[in-house]
Amino acid sequence: MMNNIARECVFSRTLSKIEWGLNSGSSAIAPIVIFLLSMSILAASPLVVKAQPEPSQSFLRSLAVPGWGHHYNNPESWTRGKIHLGADILLIGSYFGLSVRANNLEDQFETFAQLRSGVPIENRSRSFRLAIGQFSSLEEYNDFQLRSRNWNRLLPDVPENRWQWASEEDRRRYRDLRESSDNAQNQLPAIGALLVVNRVVSAISAYRQARDLAPGPDIVFSPVINHGSGDNGFMANVSFRF
Repeated sequence: MMNNIARECVFSRTLSKIEWGLNSGSSAIAPIVIFLLSMSILAASPLVVKAQPEPSQSFLRSLAVPGWGHHYNNPESWTRGKIHLGADILLIGSYFGLSVRANNLEDQFETFAQLRSGVPIENRSRSFRLAIGQFSSLEEYNDFQLRSRNWNRLLPDVPENRWQWASEEDRRRYRDLRESSDNAQNQLPAIGALLVVNRVVSAISAYRQARDLAPGPDIVFSPVINHGSGDNGFMANVSFRF
């Protein structure tokens, strides 16, 4: 049964017409002849084709869940759909895995900085987080900016800015944790884009597959008998899907 969103154009025309004279003999046998011809045509080949997958439905299903449209088209053979579904599951797992890793690393380097450098960096700017990873103390940082004449980059000498690493090893440890967190965060947009691409490719593939599976127009023959005029023949209803 065709879905509501599919459009159907149905037109009818008389494909062939058998005429008999108006004498009583031919008029009497006309219905029998038409009936026998109809049965022979129906027995030769099925004229009403079972409903086929709608391309638009295949597209929307695979756009929502990659591979779903391929399964809708052919539940017994949807290898291409399984590939798209597997890729989607892998990408989703990678996205959430990287997101969790990035958050955990951020928590680690924030806690580590507060314990080993003496200043809290939660909710601090990115430039400040970079600064404490590049310099051992606020004094060293401001001295470098003065020598470089970067007056606008000087930081006020206030308690919340006065970091002092216990050792160079601690500073490098903090820098490595922060860079690892940033790398994980930077990969998230790329994975999100791949998720979108995989859905679009799967939807287009499912649409084309459904379109290729679609048969020609459905043709249904029915006899037409007009006792009044003796004008008898066949009526063909042709249905197109697109």
